Amino acid sequence: MENIYKLIFEPLYDFDEICLEISELLGENIDIVRKKVWRESLLLGANVLESAIKFGIDFHIYNEKMERFYQETDAFIYETMVESCRFGKRLVMEKIKERIDNYMNLNLKEQSKLNILMFGDGVGSDTIYLSSFYKDKANFYYFDVPGSKTFDFAQKRFKKYNVEAKIITDYNKIPKNFFDVIVSLEVLEHLPDPVKAIKDISEFLKIGGIALITESFGAVQFNFPTHLRSNQKFEGKTPFLFLKFNLVLTYFNQDFFLMFKPMEFTKKEKILIKDYLNLILTKPILKAYLKGVFKRCLRGKI
Repeated sequence: MENIYKLIFEPLYDFDEICLEISELLGENIDIVRKKVWRESLLLGANVLESAIKFGIDFHIYNEKMERFYQETDAFIYETMVESCRFGKRLVMEKIKERIDNYMNLNLKEQSKLNILMFGDGVGSDTIYLSSFYKDKANFYYFDVPGSKTFDFAQKRFKKYNVEAKIITDYNKIPKNFFDVIVSLEVLEHLPDPVKAIKDISEFLKIGGIALITESFGAVQFNFPTHLRSNQKFEGKTPFLFLKFNLVLTYFNQDFFLMFKPMEFTKKEKILIKDYLNLILTKPILKAYLKGVFKRCLRGKI
């Protein structure tokens, strides 16, 4: 109960701290920043929505215009800075820390360090949070859209908070069979080929390594214009998609209001029939899968 109390009533930053940091690192007028942060506090995605309308992107469709949007907008800075302070996101990060602790207790030898890939960490809030616990126990690697305003903002934050994260600017140079832990939160629904990304995540992990994942394939809503309609077909299928690439679901959050956030997948050398059966026979997973099938039927797409 004490932890829950802190998550609700003791935020990471107060309103003024968020505004001052964005204004300082982005070089934006403080009054403009205050309005945008307040708007984001009232409606998740408000700034991305406004920016997307002005930019003229095709909502929920990935194309060259959306690629430029990711590079040129600063709206994701506001969205992710505020999101990192919300109760739900903080609870997810608590669960992720618990799973990393569990992995370390089972696998980490004395004097050795974890290699952790923060895959799509936006403004770097998750890297900053985790490094406060594992600074001497892990090497952090950060990847997001290289050259974007969000990417540049994260570099400034790492410098400000003395976070030693190795910055990856070339996706093709991410090392394979190397990482103990990959953290990727709310990324897959934005990608034009999330299945390829899942395959890559498997290749980046060493055998026995874990991927800690959240996704929102089904949240194709007006205030999330960069969530892709083409990915709705994956709603409810995530554990099965990962299993195709030797990533077995070994944990998922079963809290009602944060079901499956996060999921933990462990890389195995070989998938067995029992791994498929375990998924099918796990009630919440089967329920989520059937819910996805029902929603696809309503849209006329199986």
